[in-house]
Amino acid sequence: MKVKNAMSTKIDYSTSKAKLKDVSKIIFDHHINGLPVLKDKKLVGFITEKDILQQFFPSMKEFMEDSVNEANFEKMEKKISLIFAMSADKIMSKKLITLNPDTPLLEALSLMFVNKVGRLPVVDEKKRLVGIISKGDIFKFLVGKRIK
Repeated sequence: MKVKNAMSTKIDYSTSKAKLKDVSKIIFDHHINGLPVLKDKKLVGFITEKDILQQFFPSMKEFMEDSVNEANFEKMEKKISLIFAMSADKIMSKKLITLNPDTPLLEALSLMFVNKVGRLPVVDEKKRLVGIISKGDIFKFLVGKRIK
């Protein structure tokens, strides 16, 4: 059984220049925890709700320079408009783990467990996004049809 047998081909995605407000809306409205980022139809990153939420906290440098003010949690919450104005390419993960459609399903699941992720993008030989597969997709494919 291969990734192509269980992957979703209807894919929510963002562009690298999309504002985080728009990225957040997709993540929130579609009840997902992250999405691929494309530039010129090629996969260039992945952005998660965790990536966005981390923007509320100061960097280590900011904290070291002004630990009293940077540890103010009410002040952190006021950063939402600045965070929403950022583009996806500023915070997306560029270290990508991808699959190809012919990857065995259990190899894909193994990569998810080892890397502590719930979904992986599926790309063709030109790095174009062709699908996405989640642990849930694999569970449905391997287990779902056997319990009905």
